[in-house]
Amino acid sequence: MMSKDELREAIILDLKRNGPYCCYCCDPQGEKYSCCSENHFVPFGDLYEDQQEEIIEAELDEWERNI
Repeated sequence: MMSKDELREAIILDLKRNGPYCCYCCDPQGEKYSCCSENHFVPFGDLYEDQQEEIIEAELDEWERNI
């Protein structure tokens, strides 16, 4: 079983591989051409640190709910 730190690192790597994120609400772009009435999408690493942390914590919470 993975430690929480290992899981955190795996989540970060996965988020960096996933498509770009909306600059405003941090939702993944997916198949959308626009979000929040704009079309500004950036890679995970270009989001502000607090935005990245919020997404990481949400992923960790989701994982913990499913174990």
